[in-house]
Amino acid sequence: MPKYRQKYGQFMVEGRKNVLEVFHSGWRIVRILATLEGIQGLQLPFEPEFISRQDYGKISQMDTPPGLCAIVEAQEWTVDQIDFGQPVILALDGISDPGNLGTILRTADWFGFRQVLLSDDCTDVYNAKCIAASMGSFTRMKWVYGNLQEWLKDKQVLGCFMDGDDVGSIQPDYPLVMMVGSEAHGIREGAAAAVGRRISIPGAGKTESLNAGVAAGIVMHSLFERIKKP
Repeated sequence: MPKYRQKYGQFMVEGRKNVLEVFHSGWRIVRILATLEGIQGLQLPFEPEFISRQDYGKISQMDTPPGLCAIVEAQEWTVDQIDFGQPVILALDGISDPGNLGTILRTADWFGFRQVLLSDDCTDVYNAKCIAASMGSFTRMKWVYGNLQEWLKDKQVLGCFMDGDDVGSIQPDYPLVMMVGSEAHGIREGAAAAVGRRISIPGAGKTESLNAGVAAGIVMHSLFERIKKP
């Protein structure tokens, strides 16, 4: 878990794109820190606190410190705040790679699917790599961690499997929940109990499976194209 959230209920957002996104989002920013080199040539709508490049390197969570960050107050939601009347809600089971999770959030934001249910053992959304990969999309999402099987027992759930129906051939009824599992284990037995229909992505190659973020994006696009407009 990121050190700022763990210790202070806060987390770090790094890089110009993500800092600007959170600045304009309404999330509470505690501090914005920068090095002179990090903002050289940039026009910013705020005045950061300047620190040395050496000091920034000590707090940065990136392999190549960008020289600009915001310390942001973390938000949390409950399942009661999830609107199950939305056309598509995401359910993620056991996603362990923070880069994959950030990519899924960014793609979901693109399609307007902004509510996410995560199993308790999914990686932390506030992980620095997840925040970076989301490219600011996390600021427009709601997410909760908990028991997918319990939450979804009376919902319409499409689950992504290797042996399901071709996602491009179905006409789903909305609202629905789209569930994706990890690359290593797929959707596990407990969460799979909530799945009403198995779907898959057809292919012609010999690779064993798709990256979880890529697979989620393909299915989201397919569902988005066929959402029934009012």
